[in-house]
Amino acid sequence: MPSYLKLVAGHNKDLVEKKINEVLHQLYEPVDGKGDPAATEIGVRKTLGALRATLIRQILGDAMLTVVIAILISALLMPLALPFFNQLTNKSISINADNIVFFLSAALCLALVTGLLAGSYPAFYLTSFQPAQVLKGKFIPGGSSGRLRQTLIVFQFMIAIVLVCGVFIMSRQVNFMTGSDPGFNANAKIVLPLRTDEAHKQYDALKEQIRQNGSVKGVSGCSFIPGTPIFRDMNFYPDGGNPDKVVDIDRDVVDVGYLELLNIRLVAGRGFTESRSLDSVRKFILNRTAVSRLGFTPATIVGQYLHFDWLGIKYDFKVIGVMEDFHQNSFREEIRPTLFEMDRSNRRYDYGIASVASADFEGTVRAIGRTWRSLIHDAPFEYSFLDQTIQKQYDEERRVSRIISSFGIIAMIICALGLYGLSSYMAERRFKEIGIRKVLGASVWQIVVMMTAEFVQLVLIAFVIALVTISFESVKSAMGNPVDCLRNE
Repeated sequence: MPSYLKLVAGHNKDLVEKKINEVLHQLYEPVDGKGDPAATEIGVRKTLGALRATLIRQILGDAMLTVVIAILISALLMPLALPFFNQLTNKSISINADNIVFFLSAALCLALVTGLLAGSYPAFYLTSFQPAQVLKGKFIPGGSSGRLRQTLIVFQFMIAIVLVCGVFIMSRQVNFMTGSDPGFNANAKIVLPLRTDEAHKQYDALKEQIRQNGSVKGVSGCSFIPGTPIFRDMNFYPDGGNPDKVVDIDRDVVDVGYLELLNIRLVAGRGFTESRSLDSVRKFILNRTAVSRLGFTPATIVGQYLHFDWLGIKYDFKVIGVMEDFHQNSFREEIRPTLFEMDRSNRRYDYGIASVASADFEGTVRAIGRTWRSLIHDAPFEYSFLDQTIQKQYDEERRVSRIISSFGIIAMIICALGLYGLSSYMAERRFKEIGIRKVLGASVWQIVVMMTAEFVQLVLIAFVIALVTISFESVKSAMGNPVDCLRNE
């Protein structure tokens, strides 16, 4: 009577399980060598006189042929997928006589590289064994090949997890940028570009006639609308400051009522008034960031003078107010020191902005268009909506998010297919073991757990590696010295 059956009679379950595993291990390893079709085929061919070099060429050729077939199938599917890809990436890629040589060369290189990588294991590893070892069952795949398989599974899932994490991060980032308060109100604002000299000269008349429309709440002007960078700046230093230690401040020329039009909050001092001769002579409204960089608070800087040196001449400017910070540029960039100033002649406003009621939006736009055409004859009537201009800043993020999402889905599908193929291979190799375990009373659930335990461990390892990689910068920032951050600020 076999020893493990005697143990069963004694009801010692721990010893029974240990003995069963030993028996299965003895049965399992020889089966692996005999059950490997590739190894068996190579052993038979070498026994019949095939040279190793011939086998290597044949195996690599078979791998490349498979890759070529896959490329041909993808080439047939390309006309169907290309419009979706162009829409996804906002490109206009097409295959024509000008680039067909490039695509064919790229496909050839892809076939060579992929074929070599895919066929290198059976071509160089399996053909290195003596045929007697394989045919007698002494060749047992595992060891280095098993570790390589596990490493590849971990790497594959690590890439997939990184892409999936990237999808969530990009999605949250886009939602944050598009849903956060920029510090001003861009809703129902019509932007009129003033591109010509006549448009600049007619600004006052255009503003006055547009304001007479009952659906228009207010009209103002500026040199740089929100959502666009300010390309004008000056270096200032305060009274008693060092002329060699200046603060670079962006300058935007705005009209009366600009802050009220966009609901930019004034936190100290006053805004501009209709008295253009009073407020247009070197009078400034600063944002909080500029005040902080200059070393003041909003309450203490009002009434102070800033100085600008140019060609040996010092120019003095008075601060009359402080406004709340707002995002002139996108949320990708930090808020820069910014000031508003008025223009003496209303000739430096490159844009007019009208705040309109949303009840009859189309009718208001048509009325503004008629006013424009009656006053300005050297430029067509053009307009845009400020909120749409703001949202266009994040088109790139939306496009990248869609691309990462698509590649994440593809990566997960590839991972699923790879796991399915690998699990099928492992199930075939362990077919006899599974049968013995079922005869000895193992349930379906126990067999499933046994077969999937290795894959679950590998996926968890990939998850941990991906998590460490993604969170490295966050941990580094969290562990940094706050004194260094404050000193840099």
